[in-house]
Amino acid sequence: MVIRFIFGSRCRFTACCAAMAMWGWAVQPVLAQQGADFGKARRWYDRETIHMKGASAYVKDNRLYYGRNNLRREFSISPGGMQLYLRSRKNRTVGTVISFAGALGSVTALINGDRRLIRTFFWVGLGTGAASGLLTMQANNQLGEAVWLRNRDALLLLEDDRADRQGR
Repeated sequence: MVIRFIFGSRCRFTACCAAMAMWGWAVQPVLAQQGADFGKARRWYDRETIHMKGASAYVKDNRLYYGRNNLRREFSISPGGMQLYLRSRKNRTVGTVISFAGALGSVTALINGDRRLIRTFFWVGLGTGAASGLLTMQANNQLGEAVWLRNRDALLLLEDDRADRQGR
């Protein structure tokens, strides 16, 4: 009754505002701590995760790295990522060999000049090109999945590191 007299009909609104102010005052230190943890995780994520630029170049911590040896070093933290990366390299190599074999056969048929041979190698070249394209597409998908697994495992290492620090 006294509250209704002081605040009038806006009693509920004022009570809600007061409750929200008290909640903000009580919860603010918790949210600030979570914000600090999120900022730390964000910096760590930017520093430790990779993304690909082509088949054998990647970016980590805003620096561009080249070469298979650097990629193998990055994938060493993730066994599943390493397996997919190696499978991707194998599929890409097989696709490239098939593509070159089809092109070599077509060029040989053209140099030979036999019309029947040209027609045959036209279809062979078409088939090897399609097979090569499918293998390369599969290799790109595997590489993307390998990078995803590697980055996931890098984040799990962050969680393990955080748990070790809290356990001490």
